Amino acid sequence: MRSRVIAVMAATVAAAAALAQPAHAAPLLDGVYRFSALKDGKCLVWPKLSGHTGAVSLGACTDTASTSANWQVRQRPNGTMDVSLPGSNPRTCLRLTTDHKVMVSDNCADKYAEWTVSYGSAGPGSVVWADIEHTPGDRSQSWGKLVDSPDVIGRLVVKQAPIEPHYWALQQVG
Repeated sequence: MRSRVIAVMAATVAAAAALAQPAHAAPLLDGVYRFSALKDGKCLVWPKLSGHTGAVSLGACTDTASTSANWQVRQRPNGTMDVSLPGSNPRTCLRLTTDHKVMVSDNCADKYAEWTVSYGSAGPGSVVWADIEHTPGDRSQSWGKLVDSPDVIGRLVVKQAPIEPHYWALQQVG
């Protein structure tokens, strides 16, 4: 009897541990999304008033006259992803700067504008998270993941980060 109780307890602990593990990340499908900080719900926003360049920041998860929280994610032929502004003309995209910050720019053709966006969840009823990682198509080293970092002005920086914690909640738009 005792060995059966121990076996049942061990199976229960193993099942609970398996459920606590995050699901394997999968590449995000092409579409328009909002990425909000798991920390406080503020969204990754781009400046509409700046034309086709400007600093990316955290703000309200809405479209206003000056900012938008909508991002279009598309697969590129080289296997990386493009994170761009839906309907922008000229086309503008999320771009890494040399000081590891992010901006929007109309220069979308080089390795500083190549990303991988993956998503996952810990299971039914849990938050769907997204990871946004710089992944140059020329196979040079990634500068890291886009993270919400309170010690950085503007809170956004690209740096080497562990697989967890995740920084962004994911919401599909339209």
